[in-house]
Amino acid sequence: MPALALVPRERVSVQESVIGDVFHLVAKLRAADRAEIEALGIEPRFALRKNFRSAILRKTYIVDGEIAAMSGLCGEMMGDIGRPYLLTTPAAERVPVAFIKHARAAVVEMLRHKLRLEGYVAADYLGACRMLEMVGFTLGKPEPFGSRGALFRSFTLVRD
Repeated sequence: MPALALVPRERVSVQESVIGDVFHLVAKLRAADRAEIEALGIEPRFALRKNFRSAILRKTYIVDGEIAAMSGLCGEMMGDIGRPYLLTTPAAERVPVAFIKHARAAVVEMLRHKLRLEGYVAADYLGACRMLEMVGFTLGKPEPFGSRGALFRSFTLVRD
């Protein structure tokens, strides 16, 4: 009898976020994500909780049973502009290709709701800048942003 080929299971699962995910994620934030938020003079738990509460889309990404990221889309319900967010833990680094695929799918879903997506990313957070470009965003040049004047880059993507 021939051996059965094992089909690899999906290591990433996506679910609707719940408020408890905020606290699990903040406890394990990657250092670069934490630094990006703190560069704005905001406490990470407060920032993510506020985004979670005002989001019209909320997703939590689990890798091998561990929280890896949360994403969402904020913005005025009747407006054309959406402001996406994504915060990650080291677990996201275990599946970089799958994570990019999920990020692209999330952006497609966001563009179903909003004509334009825009936001800011820390200019020195090269991994986040690279990922934004890989999923289709255009990045601006580094400029002072926020109450501390840290260098950030704008990012935008317009629905076709």
